[in-house]
Parts: sequence; structure tokens; C-alpha cells
Amino acid sequence: MQNIDPHTWWQLHLRKAKGETLSSAEQHAYDAELCRQDCEASPLKIDLIRLKYLRTQASELAKTNADFRSRVTELELEIQLVERSLSRETREALGVKE
Repeated sequence: MQNIDPHTWWQLHLRKAKGETLSSAEQHAYDAELCRQDCEASPLKIDLIRLKYLRTQASELAKTNADFRSRVTELELEIQLVERSLSRETREALGVKE
């Protein structure tokens, strides 16, 4: 198959998308380039497997992040309780603001 200039193909594609009728020569060139692009494109199945993996990983990381944030909140509360039990001088030495 002969490659068509990308700009020319894009103009044909826009016309086709708008519902315009292409001449038979234009339609042939459009279809040939579309076929070439489809043949060169990565198989969609591989992209779907990768997408599924990424979604699973994102979900797992979100849960881990939520667990860490919960633990940070717990630790901050524990720190506040301990700091309240310290003397004013010790809090000042640690830089604890009231």
C-alpha cells in the first residue's frame, strides 16, 4: 500500500467525519491509509492487558495510601496526647506550639 500524506489523509478524515461524500479516488486513498494505519497499530489486546494491570496497581496503591494516611492520623493524635503531658519547658525545647 502506498502511504498518503498525513495532512491530506487528515483532511479526508475530517470531511468523512462530517458526513461529506468523498470522490471514489479520495475514498480509495482514505480507505487504503486507514487500512495501513490499522495494520501498523499495536494490537488492542496488549493495551487492554496493560490498562487492566495499571488499574489494579492504582487501586492497590490507593488502598495502601489510605492505610498510611490513617496511620499518620493515629500517630498525630498520639503525639498530641504525649505533648500535652509534657511540661511547658519541654514543649518549648521541642518547638511544640500550643
